[in-house]
Amino acid sequence: MMPKKTIRLMILLCNCICCSQLLQAQQTEMDSLSIVLEKFRTSANYETDTNFINTLNLFAFKYNQIKPDTTILLSRQSLDLSNKIDYLKGKADALKNMGLGYNVKGEYNQSLTFLAEALSLWKKAGNLKGMGIVYYATGIIFSNLGNYPEALENYFQALKIREELGDKHGISSSINAIGAIYFVQGKFNDALTHYLKSLKLSREVNNQTGVESAYANIGEVYFRQAKYEAAQESLFKALKLNEKSGNRENRAFISLMLGSIKFKQGNYSEAMEYYHKTKALAIEIGSKEYTSRSNLGLGEVSLALKDYDKSLKHTQDGVSIARQIGYIELLRDGNEILTRIYETKGMATQALFHHKQFKLYADSINNQQTEQRTQNLAADYEYNKKEIVLKAEQEKKEIEFQKKTNQQRWIIFSAFAALFSALVVALLIYRSRQKEKKSNLLLHRKNEEIDKQKNIAEKSLAELKTTQALLIQSEKMASLGELTAGIAHEIQNPLNFVNNFSEVSNELISEMVEEVDKGNTAEIKLIAKDVQQNLEKILHHGKRADAIVKGMLQHSSSGSGKKEPTDINKLADEYLRLAYHGLRAKDKSFNATMKTEFDEGIGNINIIPQDIGRVILNLITNAFYVTNEKQKQGLESYEPTVTVKTLKNPPSGSQAERREGTQFGGAVVISVTDNGNGIPQKILDKIFQPFFTTKPTGQGTGLGLSLSYDIVKAHGGELKVETKEGEGSKFIIVLPFIQ
Repeated sequence: MMPKKTIRLMILLCNCICCSQLLQAQQTEMDSLSIVLEKFRTSANYETDTNFINTLNLFAFKYNQIKPDTTILLSRQSLDLSNKIDYLKGKADALKNMGLGYNVKGEYNQSLTFLAEALSLWKKAGNLKGMGIVYYATGIIFSNLGNYPEALENYFQALKIREELGDKHGISSSINAIGAIYFVQGKFNDALTHYLKSLKLSREVNNQTGVESAYANIGEVYFRQAKYEAAQESLFKALKLNEKSGNRENRAFISLMLGSIKFKQGNYSEAMEYYHKTKALAIEIGSKEYTSRSNLGLGEVSLALKDYDKSLKHTQDGVSIARQIGYIELLRDGNEILTRIYETKGMATQALFHHKQFKLYADSINNQQTEQRTQNLAADYEYNKKEIVLKAEQEKKEIEFQKKTNQQRWIIFSAFAALFSALVVALLIYRSRQKEKKSNLLLHRKNEEIDKQKNIAEKSLAELKTTQALLIQSEKMASLGELTAGIAHEIQNPLNFVNNFSEVSNELISEMVEEVDKGNTAEIKLIAKDVQQNLEKILHHGKRADAIVKGMLQHSSSGSGKKEPTDINKLADEYLRLAYHGLRAKDKSFNATMKTEFDEGIGNINIIPQDIGRVILNLITNAFYVTNEKQKQGLESYEPTVTVKTLKNPPSGSQAERREGTQFGGAVVISVTDNGNGIPQKILDKIFQPFFTTKPTGQGTGLGLSLSYDIVKAHGGELKVETKEGEGSKFIIVLPFIQ
């Protein structure tokens, strides 16, 4: 290990010369590619030349870490040219480069869109190498978004493909990326094991870029383990290699880590200098991730120097950028720093708020589901790898066996040439028996595999049914929670009447006793009549409260599961009021106009009232939610409105209502309409998928519409949606009309 002074001097020297060498190397490579492109442009029809398109794509890729905007611009040109001549490889490479460019800019949703298109084209072409590159890049995006199970799944997909191709460069990169996921989850020993394996592979194939990344990541692990000297040494090795690679994003990472080491060692001035360098690099390449990270580092240093205003400003800037790009890890770290700042300033309320935010993001990274999925992916990879090895060994044994058999045949043929006819018969019998034996062996293995797969499938089916039952019960209890506030409001009115009339009746009885003593029969009769009327009102409102309680119990219970005649208008009206009061109980500032248009000619229809009630409640609750969200935007003259409508055999109305009424040959249509912001077309196909939700974390399970869709299907009906962005949505329940 190098002495501290030696390391410090080498780092400072490297910082002085690195920029000039880096820019010179990059410029030389770019100039060479630019010259090649200019030569192409002098020839006729160069725009239809696939070699020109390939060179343009390479030129765009080289700009990725320097000027991602240039990468995106050049890739769009390449994509247009490839589309004109239907050049699949050119289109896939251009889409992949655009995805990489948007990743550096921190625009992850756009990046994922372009990478998904590139993957689709590579699959169509059967190009494994291209698929491996896109899977790897997609893993990086999901890692940045904090979706570590998806990141791991893509990294393992890339690793399997690259092992199949024998691509050691790619294998090294994939192992390094998997180690990074373990690092984020706090599994530093597992991360270090993967980084060291990646370093060894990169050295074997002389992959200097891989060696650079491995050293940088190893340095980060040592930093987290408080081995600062070892971390600094490893980071310096990465920095030296970075002079040749010219990867500015890696350069920003190394500079950030050196600043963190100086901070931990108490050298705040050098730490501040490194963080400022990181920020300048991040701004230069348009990396929002490292802009956020450097701001958080500056916030830490300023807090240590007790400059609370600067610390607060830097940290808030870092958290704001992290929120823009949805980077969970940075949101976790930023809220932890803000907690300490507000605690130091004695602002307990703000400190508590940011501590809760910190816990929320920390839990989302380390939750049990993520942990289990990580282990499952690793286990699947190891299992598949063992299967490949066993298969290769089996094939090798079969080849050796066949070789030995052939040798024996030739010896027998040479020794017993005179007995040729008998030998042919014996040989045919032998081969027949061998084939029969081999067939029996294969059949036995297939039967065993079928039994094994059958057991696995049966176990998975049982687990799936159990999980489905739990999810459905969870969603039922969630809808019951939505009803609680509305029921409380509804039941309070009859209880108030019961209490008031009871008090009045008590006073009247006291008056009656006085009149009895006086012998005033006429007055006694009048008072008795009033008492009787009060008791009738008490009975009426008591029955009303009883009906509300029974309705609540009916909703929360699993029910008989049998259809029964139900007044659909009454059911819809009841849940409309309960949903409205439930939202009002949560947010007193919310008001909305409720409209009903009920077809009184429907009468009773055969349904399972608990299930259809849950569907109607879910749709109405969602409608109030979206109108409430739109109201919060502060739009002038906006009046939140929710309309519930029923129709029997609809002769008019929307196209969907007329079409569905005709399809069922007689139907009841229940529609819930809102004037919210509507549903974007890009997610319209996903709204009925399980766990898909547009609500913030903690405000929706993503199961409501999925379960509602299944309930309506089980009744033999349809659940449809009509929407227009900016104007609102209409959900339509169509049920066969059976009295």
